[in-house]
Amino acid sequence: MNKNQNLIKGLLLFGLLSIQTIINANDVKICDDESEWLPYTYFEREDGKIDKTKLTGATVDLVDDIFKIVDLKYSIDMIPWTRCTKLVEHFDKSHKYEVFLDGTYSTERAEKYYITTPIYTIDTGIFYSTKIHPNGITINKQSDINNYTICDVNGYNIENLYKIYGLKKEIKVDTTATTLSDVLQKIMAGRCDIVLNSIEPTMGTITLSKGKLDNLKYVVMPNTKSKTFHIFISKKSPRAYELLTKINQAILILQNNGVSKKIFKKYISND
Repeated sequence: MNKNQNLIKGLLLFGLLSIQTIINANDVKICDDESEWLPYTYFEREDGKIDKTKLTGATVDLVDDIFKIVDLKYSIDMIPWTRCTKLVEHFDKSHKYEVFLDGTYSTERAEKYYITTPIYTIDTGIFYSTKIHPNGITINKQSDINNYTICDVNGYNIENLYKIYGLKKEIKVDTTATTLSDVLQKIMAGRCDIVLNSIEPTMGTITLSKGKLDNLKYVVMPNTKSKTFHIFISKKSPRAYELLTKINQAILILQNNGVSKKIFKKYISND
């Protein structure tokens, strides 16, 4: 009798575990850059102390509303950016993350991921140190960036520097830094002159430095369109096209009913 009871218990436990596995398999695991992307995806802070258990920001709120419409559970992990994009790219091998957030389009990325309709746009700023360049930098046209040494974050999209902004092919961009904060510190130290990056997130990083990066200023890249940011889905996911279709539909619903606008207005001042 005891053996039969144990067998029944074992079968019930196996069934529950199997159901849980199926449920977990339906959850969408998302990653983003652990160095944060203010005011879009970042950790909450209380009395100046960071709480890495809680995420906030415009993208975070938007994603929450997207997945309510899509009717799927999801989670967001903040990990190193290069690792995040690689794990999404190779989802068929890692089975870790299907989606990453807050990325810009490039032809290279379009080969690896399905890319959603834009979720927001940002202007590009050219950031420099007033200590190194007390009289500022001269950027009258996009190709003037060729007159300066450039840093960027490893894994960030530098394709547009060459394809859109006219950076000469023989000029190499220093991409040894792993975070935006590291790039800005290199500029402060004079190890490179400029970084071209989205204005709001870079200003957010400067603000969080608590005075350590206050010598940085920027000029807006002339004669250029705002960059669009998207959600990226691994082409190696067996449900990739299904996720793309549902997420795109949810984005359009939220943009057309005014919810998306309210979310971004909450985090971004137009003043």
